Amino acid sequence: MSQNQTDSSSEALEPKEGGQAKQKVMISSYTILVIITLIVGVATVFLSRVLPGVTAASLSDILASPVMGFLDGIEVSLFLLILGGCLGIVNKLGALDAGIAALVRALHGHETVLIAAIMAIFALLGSTYGFCEETIPFYALLSATLFAAGFDTMVAAATVLLGAGVGCLGSTVNPFAVGVAIDSLASVGIEANQGIVIVLGFILTVVSYTISLFFILRYANRVRRDKGSTILSLQEQAAAEEAYGKDATEKVETLEFTGKRKLALALFGISFVVMICGFIPWEDFGVSVFTAGGVYDAAEEAWTTMPWSGIITGNPVGEWYFNDASIWFFLMAIVIGVLGGLRENEIVDAFLSGAADMIGVALMVGLSRAISILMGETGLDIVILNGASAALAGTSALVFGPLCYLVYLGLSVVITSTSALATISMPILGPLAANLGFSPEVIIAIFCAANGLANLFSPTAVFLPGLLLARVQYPTWLKWALVPILTIAVASVVITTAGLLVL
Repeated sequence: MSQNQTDSSSEALEPKEGGQAKQKVMISSYTILVIITLIVGVATVFLSRVLPGVTAASLSDILASPVMGFLDGIEVSLFLLILGGCLGIVNKLGALDAGIAALVRALHGHETVLIAAIMAIFALLGSTYGFCEETIPFYALLSATLFAAGFDTMVAAATVLLGAGVGCLGSTVNPFAVGVAIDSLASVGIEANQGIVIVLGFILTVVSYTISLFFILRYANRVRRDKGSTILSLQEQAAAEEAYGKDATEKVETLEFTGKRKLALALFGISFVVMICGFIPWEDFGVSVFTAGGVYDAAEEAWTTMPWSGIITGNPVGEWYFNDASIWFFLMAIVIGVLGGLRENEIVDAFLSGAADMIGVALMVGLSRAISILMGETGLDIVILNGASAALAGTSALVFGPLCYLVYLGLSVVITSTSALATISMPILGPLAANLGFSPEVIIAIFCAANGLANLFSPTAVFLPGLLLARVQYPTWLKWALVPILTIAVASVVITTAGLLVL
């Protein structure tokens, strides 16, 4: 074992009786989230005595928050289970393994091009419509591909997380961030120029993408040259090896990429494309092809005549959420199984096996939302926002920019919903910025940049289930991502502060 590998492992080997060694097992992401939830709950008890507006959390509030978090995220959790079932059927056919082997052979020597391309695609999707929770399945798919190509699963996790993350960080027309922020400012009489917001978002995306790609490729090339330089712990390496490693690779190499497997993989890929199209709000971009043939009753806020694209899920493409995606993947799981030649009992067994593999990921969704729910119920989030607004009053651009960024960074950890944060904060910080003579477009950019950065490290963000699929523990991710995240943060503050001075 190399010195780098020994140093990077969080499972240091300690001597015990007989000269043997024992492993120190890393604390899991589940336990970390439970600990943070307990800390927040206990903190509200003390803060309620000194901060008006904060209600002390009861024991039942603390204990119920993970369950309420699971209920709050049930649509996402159910989608993950059904997606796992669909993936189980694809795996039963051997389509994914055979396809990955063919891809690795085709890209031999050019795998870094794949990393850059996938990151660019995810960044575009993140910037335009907030592609974030939808990335979770890609952690497993990309982990299998890149592990077979000689990288570790940290490379895959970083490619997906930073790819989509820098896009959300530099939101241009993201309706959940930019759209809600502009609308919230308009509600208090402040008009923002969408064109300026797009330019600022584009600059933030390009700069952050470049920084991220540099750190990922530097690490990826080092790992491929020397496996001992991985940052993954021994426990993580063993888990990754079991899921995506040598035994799986040897099995994959014996699989022929047959016509049925090609068809199954093509249908699986089409399923993702349709899902992505379903989430993009096409009407906001003036695209009405998916709502053709439909009649919408604005008063009832419902379709009286369903558009052609809403026949399957009940909602037209462009108005999907995770329930629609669940329906779609459930249907495609059956279609793939039947066309793949599986018998009824094989389809059911493969579906249940795939869904079982996703149970831990689905539970992670609820735990990650428990913290923000507890803060919302106790009023701690609003108190923090009002206090931050008071601290920013009367400051100059050089002070306001960095402080406002830090305020939004903290709020993004507390309020995990981007649209909710925009709705709550913009009517407070927007007028404050206007009174100080600052551009509302830059305030929106600061909000997006800070909120996007929080999505790269906050334990309340949506990436923890993805890390679980990649067999990367949360502390390991923080250890690797610290420098890239700090670099992106500094660049974002420089760009947005410059915007305050220029606009």
